[in-house]
Order: sequence, then structure tokens, then C-alpha cells
Amino acid sequence: METITSTRNPRVAEAKKLRQKKYREEKNLFLAEGLRLCEEAAQRGQVEEVYYHESLTTTQRGADVLAVLSLKTKRFFQVTAQVMDAIAETDTPQGILCVCRRSTVSLLAFDPDPGIVLLTDSIQDPGNLGSIMRTLWAAGGGGLICLKGSADPFNGKCVRASMGGIFALPVITDADWSDVSHWMSARGFRLVAADASGGTDYRHLTWPQRTLLCIGNEAAGLISIPPHAVDEQVYIPLAGEAESLNAGVAAGILIFDAYRKTGSVY
Repeated sequence: METITSTRNPRVAEAKKLRQKKYREEKNLFLAEGLRLCEEAAQRGQVEEVYYHESLTTTQRGADVLAVLSLKTKRFFQVTAQVMDAIAETDTPQGILCVCRRSTVSLLAFDPDPGIVLLTDSIQDPGNLGSIMRTLWAAGGGGLICLKGSADPFNGKCVRASMGGIFALPVITDADWSDVSHWMSARGFRLVAADASGGTDYRHLTWPQRTLLCIGNEAAGLISIPPHAVDEQVYIPLAGEAESLNAGVAAGILIFDAYRKTGSVY
């Protein structure tokens, strides 16, 4: 185990680069920060490196997660508080972060069981995307497909908001709509798109057993998907003068309604 005390250490510089999408894609790596996420990484992720502060060893939970992570990789680095602050993206780091291998799936090879697959069309807020991943995971969803123009699922804010969903769900990134359209038809999925402007009240919708549920851009709705490609538009009725729901909240309502009606277990 190496101790790192300087923020100018080359390993620190390389880890910090993973805040940027181009380096995450180039290295096929991403950062998982915080005790809860590192616990999930220890159980489900492919961990390449671990950076931790000595304070973590003073708690049983911290010691336990380090013990499990030691079985995943031998690249352990104890760091000073200054070094942890330099690598971490949060204002108050929890004393541990992992460099993990990105686990993405080829659209061609993606063949989930009947159920809900979530499709994002130009969702910009990584917090919204992470929240959707967390909900989809909790409901037993089949996976996530992000069209080009959507936030990166491996963005730090998204990873943290997913609360471990990033490690549990099959994820396809930067997909072309034409490819997704062909994939959907070949596997018998029906496209249901959330639309605040109208369609079928979600309470009256009969969800297909194989549903590709699309959540569009927070402000503009669907951008990459032509209207004629949508099999069913669905909306959530709102009381009073409220205009819309947060994308993550809307997705959660629709996901659990779909699973309730189709009889899927989660």
C-alpha cells in the first residue's frame, strides 16, 4: 500500500481527469465517491483503484468496506485530507473513493427479459438521470439506454444520485435513435413516451409487457425521436396550476405504475 501526500502526485492527476467525460471514455473508467457507493462497487463493480483517508479505518463500516475492496484490487492508496479534497468532487468527501471500470453493454447484445427498459432522449441534468437509474433499479428494471445528447451516466453527480444503480443496471450510452428503433422492433418492445402535453392518462394505460419507456428533455420533451415512432404517449395529470414534474419524479411514478399493472415482481 502506497501513501500519497502530495496533490501533484501523477496518480492524483490521473484520477482528477476522470471528472471529464472524454477521459472517462478514453480510459474506460469512472469515479465512485463515498462510503455507500464504494460498498456497492465492492459488491458489484470492477474496482481498479481505491483512495482512502485514515479516518475511514476508525469505524467498523469503513474497515469492513476496505476489507472487501482489498479482495477486488491491490491498488490501495492512503491519502491525506488535502489529496482527498483534490480528487473528490463533493465539498465534504467521506474519506473514500474508487476508480472503477465502466461497464457498458452493446445495444446489439442487449436482450432483457420482458419488463421496463428506460430510454432517455436528451436529458441534461445528471442528477435527474441518476435518480431515474436509482428508481429503475429499485423496481427491477431491465436496463437503461441513453440516446446521444443525454447526460453521461458515468458523470460523478449521476453516479452518486444512482446510489449504486450504475453498478446494477445494464447501461447503453450514446445510442443512435435509428439503431434503437431497429433494436426495439426486433425484440418486440413498444415505445411509450412521457409527454406533459397530453396522451393517455397513466392511470388508464395498459402497459405492454415489453415497454421501452422514454423520458425526454426536461424543457423540450422528445428531441431525437420523431412523433410517428411513438406507440403511446402518456401523461401524469396535475392538480392546480402546477405545470410539470421533475423528470426523475415523473419517471418514478410511471415505472412503478407499469410494474404494478404488468404483474412484474421487484
